[in-house]
Amino acid sequence: MGSSCYALQARRTANQLARTYNRALAHLNIEVAQFSTLCVIAAEKALSVSDMAAHLGIERSTLVRNLKILERDELIRQSGREGRRIQYQITAKGSRLLNRALPVWHQLQNELGTAMGGVNGEPHRALRALRDAARHATAAASED
Repeated sequence: MGSSCYALQARRTANQLARTYNRALAHLNIEVAQFSTLCVIAAEKALSVSDMAAHLGIERSTLVRNLKILERDELIRQSGREGRRIQYQITAKGSRLLNRALPVWHQLQNELGTAMGGVNGEPHRALRALRDAARHATAAASED
């Protein structure tokens, strides 16, 4: 299994990337998962928790943990409810943090792109193809 297992290699890569982004953002006291959540809330204010989790590619319970941290740190607040659906919005403090974090994120994105040889989006295409293949395999398995 080891080095040939797509799941293992993807997990190892995701963990290394998270550590790298977390180190870059550490001076701002935010982790990449919370930063990504903050970005989604800033851009897509009306998404449900389930929709946000799907958009971010994380489990709902992980998102709820991150939302609680962002609320505790007064970076977001609940802005209303539609039935059981809680809506969130970024606070002024959250906007200030996002404005400080985005250049750090952009710089790291550029560094990673350069380190991969500036391959015109090939890593993104490869990762998307792997996700699509996994979805196809999951759908095929559920049909059996």
